[in-house]
Amino acid sequence: MKKMLFSTILLNVIISSTASVYGQSIELLKKLDQKSLHIAAHRGAHQEQPENSIAAIEEAIRQGVSVVEVDVRATKDGVLVLMHDKALNRTTTGEGEVSKHTFTEIQQLRLRNKANGEASEHVVPTLTEALRVAKGKIIVDLDFKEDRKEFIKKTYDLVEKEGMEDEVLFFLYDYKDMPRIYKLNPRVTLFPRARSMKDLNAILQMKITSIIHLDESFTDTKKLNTMRQQGIYFWMNSLGEYDDEAGQEGKDIYRSFLEKYPFVRLIQTDYPNLWQEVLNGF
Repeated sequence: MKKMLFSTILLNVIISSTASVYGQSIELLKKLDQKSLHIAAHRGAHQEQPENSIAAIEEAIRQGVSVVEVDVRATKDGVLVLMHDKALNRTTTGEGEVSKHTFTEIQQLRLRNKANGEASEHVVPTLTEALRVAKGKIIVDLDFKEDRKEFIKKTYDLVEKEGMEDEVLFFLYDYKDMPRIYKLNPRVTLFPRARSMKDLNAILQMKITSIIHLDESFTDTKKLNTMRQQGIYFWMNSLGEYDDEAGQEGKDIYRSFLEKYPFVRLIQTDYPNLWQEVLNGF
């Protein structure tokens, strides 16, 4: 009993020590440490519900995945909403750019069940609504798509207002923006993309985050596995080839993904339900 208690205390010390160097939220890191592999639902569980809808977030929660990825844009009057595209056409019954319409105008629209498909009963949700649905149930990966960068602060303000600092990842396409955005709220965990080993080393040298997006160009399995063992969390997408094949032929293709990228801890997918079946089989 004493030995088990000592091990638990030691683990908490290690997590706390790591978090002081990498990663802003100790609580978020603790959640990730509960499992060796996590699934992220791309734009929510959008095979079953309209992408970036409240229903898609709720479905991701129901499926038991760890993370839901949503896209953030701002309306003409500055309301933060969930929307991937710059234009409304593909995913809603509207037309034109999101930033050229007021929130009231966008609320009159309906989300499409599928891309360019039939209208659903669902409306475009606000970021506030999305955060409230997710709170305490799932980590939210915020993919900030808005061109007007001043809305980054407003996004951070909403996260803080909803008390979600320990439940949010903020994705960055350019890791060089990390120091500036980090200052807005050091408790929010930044999640940058690395496009090369040089980028990866530069990110780690900043000592701001331990959660990093990689792509299929990363092949140094030995080095990346060592980094994983040191507490670095690598995120990769199965979007595209792997997801397409899984959608057509079944989930077994994902086993080859895991064999090829054994250093991965978080996987973003269009088929979270299939990935959950794979993980449940281990």
